Amino acid sequence: MPVIVAVDASLSMWRNVFEGEEKKTTRFNIAEECTNQILDHVTSKFKLESMALLSCSSSVTVLSDFTRDLSMLKNGLKALKIGDKADFSSFVNYLNHFVVKTWGRMQSCTVIVITDGGIVSVESLDALKNAQTKNSLFEFPCNLHFLCIETLQNLKLSGSYYLLHEILKINEDLGSVVPLLETKTPEMGLPGMVATSIDKFLNNTLKTFETTLSCGNLSSRISIFPSPKAQKSINSSLEAEIFTVKDKISIVGFLNISDIRNPPVLSRHLLLPITPTEVEDISTHPSFSVVLHGSLKMESKVALVKLATEWFGIIYSWADSKTKSNLVLSILPVGLNCIPWLGNFNQLAPASMWPESLSSKKPSIPSFPVQSKRFMKRSYSQPTVAWTRATGLQTDVQKILRSAKKLPEKSHVFYKDLNRLRRAALSFGFHDLLDGISALLERECTLLPGTAHPEATLQLSHAARELKSTINKGHEHTIEPLKTDF
Repeated sequence: MPVIVAVDASLSMWRNVFEGEEKKTTRFNIAEECTNQILDHVTSKFKLESMALLSCSSSVTVLSDFTRDLSMLKNGLKALKIGDKADFSSFVNYLNHFVVKTWGRMQSCTVIVITDGGIVSVESLDALKNAQTKNSLFEFPCNLHFLCIETLQNLKLSGSYYLLHEILKINEDLGSVVPLLETKTPEMGLPGMVATSIDKFLNNTLKTFETTLSCGNLSSRISIFPSPKAQKSINSSLEAEIFTVKDKISIVGFLNISDIRNPPVLSRHLLLPITPTEVEDISTHPSFSVVLHGSLKMESKVALVKLATEWFGIIYSWADSKTKSNLVLSILPVGLNCIPWLGNFNQLAPASMWPESLSSKKPSIPSFPVQSKRFMKRSYSQPTVAWTRATGLQTDVQKILRSAKKLPEKSHVFYKDLNRLRRAALSFGFHDLLDGISALLERECTLLPGTAHPEATLQLSHAARELKSTINKGHEHTIEPLKTDF
């Protein structure tokens, strides 16, 4: 996930850390050293991670936009200057706009704030509580960490410790408050003490997730990037159960891409091979993950992998350009029936176990979904909309367009299919589809021939307008035909 390092540039950061020391060191100087240490750690451990550098006082300054270039981040750090009074509420508002503009509202982000503890005031806390419209502080999933250049005792005496924890409560307790100083300076001195605290924080928070990928007797040590999160599931007794990815994940089978299609997934991750430190030449070291990557790419298949008990994922080759491809892990929702058209994962078996047909030489292996007599399609109309294949969605859209060209004669069929598609799109959260259908209807309105009935133009314009305006209305809402005098 992207990482944002924000440095508190308020005037209070210009104070000395310890007043009694002969060598005066300000909190601002310590903040610069902490930022350098964080940049070095992330760019060395997470080479594919994007980072941004900000400074915040009464306003927010972007020292470096999201980048993977360490030199650009270091150059941005040189432009760090002391400001005036800190305003955390304006920092939150700016951060929402800054992250959503680049990554959207679904991408998780780690925000590290280096401060002396005074970045949050009672006024800014009240302003955030009053302006809060949902259960989270940010408009995107965020892990918020406060690295305080202060001792825990002083943070509690000033009240900053409790204010920072109130901010974390608003952020659904996603984050931490880390005091970087001790009450007494140890023998290693102030720089060594801060560096040790930062190093401990980074190793506990920003660490790579390593595991072993195995298939039969073959195995390979891999790194999963970004680190997979633990997931909750509700069992039959309605008690929340936490599922975490094990230290060893195993491939249980292979499926055609046409069978797996586009299932709902929780997250996607890159699988990167880990080369042992004793191997000098990487090209000469055999790697199972490299063989797996090439096989999946050539055979157009995916590997079904078991992450934990009753928790699965799929591994496949994904190309982001014509010359570069990656091995990707998509984590499925917890459960054995997370892909409905495949059925229960415990009942999947190798294709070789399927009996051969007596009437032909080729084995009669059915494609998914495997139909049983209990689920055979009835002779009457099916009310459920299922877009498991792209052709199903395309057929429904084409049916609406065919009816639109025959208005007003096909007005009843047109609005019936339009409402059916609208309810399905809202059920799947596919709001962009409704915008697209609305644009298609407006286009059909302009392409009507001169001999078309005048009511056709009115009905198409009405349907396109209603489709957009009723996106936020419930499933029970029905778009009615426009009443005309024709």
